[in-house]
Amino acid sequence: MPLSTFTSRCTGHRKIAHDMFEFTLEKPQGFTFRAGQFVMFLVPLVDNPVDIQGRAFSIASAPNESELLFVAKIKQGGRAGRWISEVLKEGDAVKLQGPLGIFTIASAGEEKLLFIGTGSGVAPLRSQIVELLAQGDARPMDLIHGVRCDEDLFWRDFFEVIERQHSNFHYHCALTRPSTVWKGLTGRVHLVAPQVIADISGRSLYVCGGPEMVKDVKGNAFTEWGIPKVRLHAEDYV
Repeated sequence: MPLSTFTSRCTGHRKIAHDMFEFTLEKPQGFTFRAGQFVMFLVPLVDNPVDIQGRAFSIASAPNESELLFVAKIKQGGRAGRWISEVLKEGDAVKLQGPLGIFTIASAGEEKLLFIGTGSGVAPLRSQIVELLAQGDARPMDLIHGVRCDEDLFWRDFFEVIERQHSNFHYHCALTRPSTVWKGLTGRVHLVAPQVIADISGRSLYVCGGPEMVKDVKGNAFTEWGIPKVRLHAEDYV
């Protein structure tokens, strides 16, 4: 079955960390999705705009939010990275296909939630968390977001605000290469998680990021944390 193709318009575009951009799009008429899903952008080659290929990006906004939000880590020389950092601007038309993906919240059987993401892998987790809280979900939920260094941090203020607004949500960020002034958590997320989540064996886990990180978290979840496979949901980024 062919994917549905939509045309949208860029409504916002800004750099939010040293190699990270955030951009928003109008929500196309007829476009619906579930928190945690992604779309394929039809991305033109910067040096040859008629050369178009698809690139996958998770939707960071929740279904109840008015615009579509995305975050992109810029890879040197990458097709999507160059398009986002060098070409895309507010007002531009953007073509996308979808939604796609099954990295969504389980419909039942999960009492406590733990979200773990690194870098831009926090995007679908933001969508899931905002959606659950907007629905009045009162289950305990924690987010651990890992990045390398201070200049890689983004959305910290946003998550700290919703932490203050919702007593059942807690936000933790961890750096693997912090500056000397950093006072927060340090270390890789699969090592930090059991330090900050006392009841980790009772959590249902949603993890998104690079393949190696996802592998490490899954390995620890099964062998050390006591989380069964049925309560572990993962999506990795290439």
